[in-house]
Amino acid sequence: MTILNFQDKKFQDKSREIKIENNKLRNKDTKMDALTILKEKCNKWVDNMCETHDTTTKPGSIKYLLYGRERSEQAINIKLGRLGEFMIKEFIELSELDLLPCGIQNVNGKKKDIDLVFIDENSKILYYREMKGNIQLDTEKLPATISKCKEITSSLEILYPDYTIDCGILNWSVYNRKILTEGLSNIKTFEKNGIKIDHMEDFLNIINIVWSESDFYSYFRELGIKIRSKD
Repeated sequence: MTILNFQDKKFQDKSREIKIENNKLRNKDTKMDALTILKEKCNKWVDNMCETHDTTTKPGSIKYLLYGRERSEQAINIKLGRLGEFMIKEFIELSELDLLPCGIQNVNGKKKDIDLVFIDENSKILYYREMKGNIQLDTEKLPATISKCKEITSSLEILYPDYTIDCGILNWSVYNRKILTEGLSNIKTFEKNGIKIDHMEDFLNIINIVWSESDFYSYFRELGIKIRSKD
């Protein structure tokens, strides 16, 4: 297991290399904007997942008992949670902001798995987000997530005393809160504890990249059709 450091120079150098490569892609064709590049990368990610990962039901499950071996949408959905993390990090690399090391890190002498940290050097704001495809957390996970966010925020405030630390949850699977009917009580609990809940629209505003609501949902519906067609 690799333990990363928020201020790891090797990671920052690698992040700059990715930015340079993305800028080269954009310069090849002025019509190839950040969103087009992002969609192409996500399409390749999904193709690779379908080709290299076994996402079928296994012996030992009731579904296998009843129907035999078939495509498991539950397994696919778990893997697609990683697509959300990939997409968000790629968006940051395509923006003017800088991605900081994510993953397992030492926080107050303990190992913590940190989903997303990125920084706006111009505004002196450091953004820390836990990413959730599903905002409906189990009851026992809610206080643990709140505690984790507060502990990591405190650590970041010490490491970056000259920056405003902006802490929150990024529920990337919805464009904005208007369509939500479930998970609203969880959102209220987070916000009462000083932890904001962002959705895709909020994140896009932070990184200053335009993606319309209708096209956002259309794109993921297309991905869903592609995945199901590979059965």
